[in-house]
Amino acid sequence: MKKILPLFLLVPCLALGANSKHNNSSKAKFIASATSTRVTGGNKAVNQASFVLKGFVRDASGQALIGVTVSIKGTSTGTQTDANGKFAITVNTGDVLVFSYIGYIKKEIPITAPTELTIELDENSKELSEVVVTALGIKKERKSLGYSVSEVKGSELTTAKEPNFASELEGKVAGLNVTTVSGGPASSVNINIRGAASLSGGNQPLYIINGVQMVGSDNSSVTGISMNSGGEYDNSPDQGDGIGNINPDDIESISVLKGAAASALYGHNAKYGVILITTKSGSSKGTVEYNSNYEFEKAINPTDYQYEYGNGAEGLKPTSAAAAFSSGNASWGAKLDGSLVPQFDGVSRPYVAQTNNFDEFYRTGGAFTNTVSFSKAYDLAAIRLSASDLHDNSIVPNSGYDRKSFNFSGNFSPVKRLMIDAHLNYTSDAAQNRPILGDGPGNSSYQVLFLPTSLNVNTLNPGSSGTITAANLANGYTGIPSLASVGNELLFANNTYATNPWFAANKFINNSSRNRNIASASARYTFDDGLFAQVRIGQDYYTERFTDVVPNGTGYYAQANQNLAETYATVSELNTDFLIGKAFKATPDFTITPNVGGNIEKSRTESTTEAGVGFVIPYVYTVDNLASKTIAYNDLFQQVNSLYGTLELGYKSYLYLNGSVRSDWFSSLASSAEPNNKLNIIYPSVDGSFVFSELFKPSWMDFGKIRAGWANVGGGTSPYQTLLNYGLNSVQSSGMPLGLIKNSATPNASLQPSNAEELEIGTEIHTLQNRLNFDVTWYDKTSKNEIVQAPASVTSGYTGAVLNIGEIRNKGWEFLVSGTPVKEKEFSWITSLNAAYNANTVLALAAGQSSLPVAYSRTGYASTVDIVGKAADQVQAFDYVRNADGSIKVDPSTGIPVPGVLKAYGPAYGPWSAGFNNEFTYGHFDLTFLIDGKFGGKVFAGDEYYAFEDGLTKSTLPGRETGFANNTSTPTTAENYYTTLGSNVSGLFVQNASFIKFRQITFGYNIPTASLGLSKVIQSANLSVFGRNLFYIMKKTTDIDPEASYGTTSQGLELGGVPVTRVYGLSLDVKF
Repeated sequence: MKKILPLFLLVPCLALGANSKHNNSSKAKFIASATSTRVTGGNKAVNQASFVLKGFVRDASGQALIGVTVSIKGTSTGTQTDANGKFAITVNTGDVLVFSYIGYIKKEIPITAPTELTIELDENSKELSEVVVTALGIKKERKSLGYSVSEVKGSELTTAKEPNFASELEGKVAGLNVTTVSGGPASSVNINIRGAASLSGGNQPLYIINGVQMVGSDNSSVTGISMNSGGEYDNSPDQGDGIGNINPDDIESISVLKGAAASALYGHNAKYGVILITTKSGSSKGTVEYNSNYEFEKAINPTDYQYEYGNGAEGLKPTSAAAAFSSGNASWGAKLDGSLVPQFDGVSRPYVAQTNNFDEFYRTGGAFTNTVSFSKAYDLAAIRLSASDLHDNSIVPNSGYDRKSFNFSGNFSPVKRLMIDAHLNYTSDAAQNRPILGDGPGNSSYQVLFLPTSLNVNTLNPGSSGTITAANLANGYTGIPSLASVGNELLFANNTYATNPWFAANKFINNSSRNRNIASASARYTFDDGLFAQVRIGQDYYTERFTDVVPNGTGYYAQANQNLAETYATVSELNTDFLIGKAFKATPDFTITPNVGGNIEKSRTESTTEAGVGFVIPYVYTVDNLASKTIAYNDLFQQVNSLYGTLELGYKSYLYLNGSVRSDWFSSLASSAEPNNKLNIIYPSVDGSFVFSELFKPSWMDFGKIRAGWANVGGGTSPYQTLLNYGLNSVQSSGMPLGLIKNSATPNASLQPSNAEELEIGTEIHTLQNRLNFDVTWYDKTSKNEIVQAPASVTSGYTGAVLNIGEIRNKGWEFLVSGTPVKEKEFSWITSLNAAYNANTVLALAAGQSSLPVAYSRTGYASTVDIVGKAADQVQAFDYVRNADGSIKVDPSTGIPVPGVLKAYGPAYGPWSAGFNNEFTYGHFDLTFLIDGKFGGKVFAGDEYYAFEDGLTKSTLPGRETGFANNTSTPTTAENYYTTLGSNVSGLFVQNASFIKFRQITFGYNIPTASLGLSKVIQSANLSVFGRNLFYIMKKTTDIDPEASYGTTSQGLELGGVPVTRVYGLSLDVKF
C-alpha cells in the first residue's frame, strides 16, 4: 500500500514522487550488518566478469543514507550514494566494496555475483559524537579540524528553560561569556567569545539558524536600549533580541565557532565568532512529542541595608507631612523607635523598619510553556512540525511576555539525486510593560530599592491618588500634579523624578510586538561521480511595533509635556547562495575535497516613528489625540556580494590541511568622493590537524591530536557612513517640511573595512578508553582598523566622527577536561570542567589619542572607556585625591575628601571564567547540575551609589550620632559628609564582580512505560523538577547582583535593573 504524505507538506514538486515507494520485494537483496552477512532472493546469471552493481544504503531504521562513499578496496575507484541512498558502480567478481560514512561503522562486502545490494550501516556511537557542524553547515569529523568547535545539545536547553535560551549557554562553553540584560522576561543576552574585540563595545557573534543569517543581535538600530548624544543610556526598556525568538524545543544542536579560522567563511559577519543553530528534523518513524514546562520565580534581593535609622534629615524625624515630603527618599533621620511619625500624606504611622518592601512589591512570577511536535520520515521525504506557546508573567506587576511559535522542517527527493530542504520558523510575540532601565522616571524597579527604611511600599499603592471619572476629565488640570489631583501620581517626595513605583508599573505603557519569519529553501543535486551543486535562499524577516507612553498625571511632567511614541519597523536580511563541491580520492591514501560558492546578502531596516507631547483628551493614549506630533522615517539598505572557496586535503585519516578564502564587496563602503576606495576585503584562512595517535599511541592513550589554525577576518560598516545624507525634517515652513542632514557623525569617504587576525593552536587527548579527555587551546587575536564613532566638539555640528582607528589584542587559553568517572550498568557519572583565561590589551587608538569612551553611566560620572595599554572596557570613576605622603586630601573647612580624579579600576570583563557540569544516572533517575563562575571583572554599582546617598547602606552608619570632624573644628553631619563623599569619590562604588554560582540543577525520572503496559502508545516519558539561579557559592559585590547589566554594550555599568530571579519548575516530556 502506498504511503501518502500529509497535505500540509508544502514542498515544491511534492506530487512528482512522494507517493512512490522503494519496493524491492521482487529483487534480490544482499543485506549486511555489523555482525553477519546474509543473502536473500535468487542470483541472476551473468556471463561477464565485469558488470555494473547497483544497490541501496540505509541506516538501522531503514532511512536512506545520502553521500555514503562506496569504493573498491585497494583502488581509487569509487562513488557516492545519491539523494535516495542509491548507488551504481562497475565491479568485477571477487572485488571487495567498502562502505564508509561519517558517524557509521565501515563495512566491507565481497562481490561474488551481480546481485542488487541493500546495505545496512550501523551507527558508531563514538564517532557520531565526533561529527560537528562547521561553517556553511558542512559536517566534518572533529579530528580533521584545525580549530576549536564546541557543541551544546538541544536537550541541555529544554528542561530548565529560559525565555531567551541563549542565557542557558552560560558555563557550558569555555571562552563564552554570557550576560543577560536586567530587563525582565526575554531580555537581550550579550555573548562575548574570546574577549572584547571591539572598541565600540559591540562584540556579539553571528547567529546562523539552518544556514540563515539572523539579523543583528539587538534592536538598537530600531528602538530600545540606546545611547543619547552624551553617550549615556537613555531611559528605555530592553526590547529583547532576535535569538530570543527561537523556541529551544526546536533545537537539535548548537555549534560554537570561536576562532577566526572556524568562522572565516562567513566573512564580514563573523568577526566576533559564530553560533550555528540546527533545528530538529523528521524522524524515521512517526513520532508525536509533547513537552510542558511550568516554572515560578522569585526576585532575589541583593541588598543588605541598614534598618536602624529611618526617614528624615540631619538625624531628625519628620515632624510634619511637609517635612516628610521634603526628606523624600532620605533615611538620614533618627533611630527607629516605634513612635508615631507623620509621613508624606499627613498620616502618622509607627516609626519602624520596613524590611519587606522588596518582597511586597515584586510578585511571584511564572512561565508556562507547551510544545507539541510531529515528525515522520517517508520513503522520499521527511518532515517535522511543531507549535509552541509561552506565557510569562514577570515579577514586576503588570508586566509580562507571550510568544507563540511554529516550526517546520522538511526534505523531499522528487527525482533521483535531487534533495530539496525547507525550513520555516515563525514567531509572534508580545511584551507588556517591559520596565524602563536606569535611574530615570518611570522605572518601577529603581524606586523600590531606594524607599526610606520607615516607609512601607504598600502605602504608595495603587500609585495614583484617586479614580478617574468623566467629571475629572472634563475639569482637566494644569501644572505639576498635587496630592489632591484625582488620577495623578501619588507623590511621596519633593523630587518629582522619584517616581511612585506602583504608578510606574500600573500607568506607564511600554508595549511591543513582533512577527518574525526565518525561512530557507535549498536544492542539492548529487551527480553520479559524487559532485554536488547546491543553491539556497534564506531570509530573516520581521515586523515590530513599539508603543511608549508617559501618562497623564506623571509627577515630573506638566500635562503639556506628557508624551507618546509609536514606532513601526520592518527588518529584513535576504541571503542567496550557491555551493559546488566534491570529495574524492586522488590515491588510496590521499583525499581532496574542494568547494566553491558565493552569496548575495541584502539587508534593509525601515522604520517610522510618530511621536508627540500633550494629550487633547487626558488619559486617551493614541497618536491622533496628541496635541502636537512629529513623524520620523528611516530607511537603511546595504548589500554585500561574496565569493568563497575551500579545500580540504587528507592523508590516511591522520593528517589534514584545510584552506579557505572569501572576498566580500560592500555597498556601504562605496563613495563617489573616493572612487578608488577599497570596497572589498579578502578573508583567508588555513588550518590543519595531525592525529598522532594513528602513528604512535602509548598504551594509556586512545586518541591524540594537535591542531593549528590561522585566519584573517573583518567587517564593513552600517550604511550611509561615507557621504552626507539628507532627509526631511518634521518641522515645516509654509506647509512644507524642511530639509536636514541626517548624519549625526561626520562622514568618512575613505572608510575602510576593519580587520582581525588570529592564530590558534590546540591539542586533544583521550585516555582510559575515552573515559578521561583533555582539550587545550591557545589563541592570539589582534583587531585593527576598527570603525568607531569618535567624540567631536558640538561646535562642529556633529556628535562625532566616523574613523578607522585603533588596535586591540586578545590572547588566552581555553581548557576542557571531560570524562566518565563511573560507568556501571545501573549507575553512571559524566562530568566536565571548562575554564578560560583571556588577556586583553588596547594597543592603539587614533594618533595622539590615549582613551576612547565606550559608555557612560547616568550617575556618578562613571563610564567604561578604552585606554591604550590597558584591557578594553575599563570601568572608570573618581578616586580620592592624595597628598604627597599618600594620605587622603580633604577640604579643610568641612573635613570631607575633595572632588577626586578619574581612575581606571579594571576591565568590565574579567580574565577568568569556568563552568563545572555533572550528570548522574541511576536506573530510571537522572540528576544534573551546573556551577559556573567569573573572576576579575569590575562593575560600577549605580544602585549602591544612590543607596549610599540616601543613607540606606550599612557603610553610612558610622558618625550618625557624632558627625565628622576631620581636620576641622566644626563637625560635619553624617548626611552632609556621606552625600558629598559619594559625589566626590564615585570610585567607592566600583566593585569586584567575581562570583561562583550554583547555576542549575535538574532531577528527572524516566517513566518505565514498558513495565506499565504503555509502550504500545508511549515511546518514552520523562518527568523532571529543576531549579535555576539557586545561590552564590561566592560573590564579592555588596547591595547589587554581580551579573546585573542594563544594556548589551554596557558591561561594567549597573543601575536600576529588574532583579535577578530564583526559579523552580517542573517539566514533562512525552513521546508517542
